[in-house]
Amino acid sequence: MKLSLIAAGLLAAVSGSALAASNVTLYGVIDAGVTVSKQHGGSTLVNMSNGNWLGNRWGIKGEEELGGGNNVFFKLEQGFELSSGKEASEGKAFNREAALGLNGSWGTFAMGRFGGLSSDSGSYSILGGTPYTTSFYTVGNMYSAFYLTDRYDNSVVYQTPEFSGLQGHLMYSNGRKGDTNKWSHNAHYYGLGLTYNKGPLSVDAIYEVLDYDGEANKGKATQLINLGASYDFGAFKLYGAYEYAMHAPLQDGVGSEDYGLANYDQGKRNNYHAFAVSASTEALGGEIMLQSQFAFGKNKGELDVGQEKKFNTWSVGAAYFYHFSKRTLMYTQAGIGSAGKALKAADQLRGWNATIGMTHEF
Repeated sequence: MKLSLIAAGLLAAVSGSALAASNVTLYGVIDAGVTVSKQHGGSTLVNMSNGNWLGNRWGIKGEEELGGGNNVFFKLEQGFELSSGKEASEGKAFNREAALGLNGSWGTFAMGRFGGLSSDSGSYSILGGTPYTTSFYTVGNMYSAFYLTDRYDNSVVYQTPEFSGLQGHLMYSNGRKGDTNKWSHNAHYYGLGLTYNKGPLSVDAIYEVLDYDGEANKGKATQLINLGASYDFGAFKLYGAYEYAMHAPLQDGVGSEDYGLANYDQGKRNNYHAFAVSASTEALGGEIMLQSQFAFGKNKGELDVGQEKKFNTWSVGAAYFYHFSKRTLMYTQAGIGSAGKALKAADQLRGWNATIGMTHEF
């Protein structure tokens, strides 16, 4: 009898310790649809499309209380294609985000791999100024006009506490591409941001620098200034965004060789202005979003004879969302866009697309 009581007491103690140790959650997003699209000079295509509204992912996250209002947390998130089941980025087990951090009344600190402040990716991006930012396709979203940062390895981030709606954001990467060389031989990222969220008004301001240390074509560092804002009038919500990019690769950073412009982004790269004006409202039992963006700029390097220095691009998109439940929704979206001068060779920016699909979160 005594042995039974002792065993029961030990089991209760172990169970209590396990429950107090860490709160771990498995979560994910499943998103797929059918897209009809046509790029300039190409044929009309009908494809199964993945991660249109939200990128397909699964992940685990957890948090443990340390006392005194402090917590340790982690997040490991993997992206994948629903149509094939393959990982979104080969060679990375948790390509979307991998973070370990601490938070408390003093703010939040984390280290690992996550998106830059203007990346619209992961837990620490503060990009705003449009209703669906980078979802759906380049023709119809911010990528058609704005240069936005990516997910970076070897990163640390600090977020201040909120003060009357204001919050500061600092991020640094000591080697954006998994570099393990000494500091001076790595390509770095530096980010500084400020957000204000109070009542119907939201504002974000971001300054970022990407150098090219350790790369064959080092050139000048890219500098980005992003401003975004939204105001909820009740009947509708209005958005606006602006970017000034200095010595930046063209548009979404795919690389100008994909645009048929050999060596166009070398050395001093490009300076350009990007703008977005958008709106959203509740209607037809769901949500309607309208998004527009355009950009113009000029190459700052020495080009081959006959190459055009100036360029411009624009696109507009519209989306409708119908919620079946808190976790499941149906969407439709369409976008159209074009580009001029040096970007006439950018077929990805000249065309149209239309998508219907569904998202489920768990």
